[in-house]
Amino acid sequence: MPGMPFDATMKDLIEENARAWAERFHPYPVLAVAVIDGDVSTVTARADKVLRVTEDGGECLLNIEAEGRHAADAPDRMMQYSILLRHRHGLPVRSVVLLLRSSANALALTGTLEVRRRPEEPPYLTFTYEVVRLWTQPLAPLLTGPLGLLPLAPLTDEARADLPGVVGRVVSRLRAETTREQAGKMETATLILLGLRYENAIIQQLFREVPEMEESTTYQYIMRRGVTETILRQGRRKFGEPSAEQAQSLKDIANNERLQQLADRILDATSWQELLA
Repeated sequence: MPGMPFDATMKDLIEENARAWAERFHPYPVLAVAVIDGDVSTVTARADKVLRVTEDGGECLLNIEAEGRHAADAPDRMMQYSILLRHRHGLPVRSVVLLLRSSANALALTGTLEVRRRPEEPPYLTFTYEVVRLWTQPLAPLLTGPLGLLPLAPLTDEARADLPGVVGRVVSRLRAETTREQAGKMETATLILLGLRYENAIIQQLFREVPEMEESTTYQYIMRRGVTETILRQGRRKFGEPSAEQAQSLKDIANNERLQQLADRILDATSWQELLA
């Protein structure tokens, strides 16, 4: 499910569950946490979500960067963010690269970036950061831990052996321990993150098996995505590649009945323009 807005999803998850994320990725007991402005746009850079963490030793910033694409450039970016955030806020910075899927992994992600003037010279600058490869993480702490981390559980390798059961437990906890509105948002976040690893057909089947899911906005969103992808795939074979405007127009359709009509009409239409008219 390419193009899913996982960047915004991760930012929302961290912002709305700041303490849970701070306690998971900060190595010392957290006394207090607040989300601060990560904008360092004076040099065209912006960190994802930055947490201001209070601990026994004082305060520091925790910068968590979630990566779904190949992240070979992450060490340089993280060093840049760290320097700029420290300059702006006057606090030390702890940097964490969270790799959401194995295709994001890169040889450069060692946890240490050494900058040299010449290959044979010792580094004149050393920057350290933490790398968390989500697919290698144990499942149980994510399933039983803070609600704010629940949407990460299905992306672990361990979850793959019983994906329906894992998704069911995630949804059950959300519905039992949060409001209906909060559960809906977190279920949608789970869906979007699942799209980083699994095909749409698999996700549709998973959520069909969740009780009462067919009435939820999350399920309706899955179904719209599935029909839209089918129309795009069949249309490319019949009409060729759609223009950017035509593709976006199709993706913007939020009415399931309208999408089903287009799926039926594609058999008779002769062009993208005729189909979308």
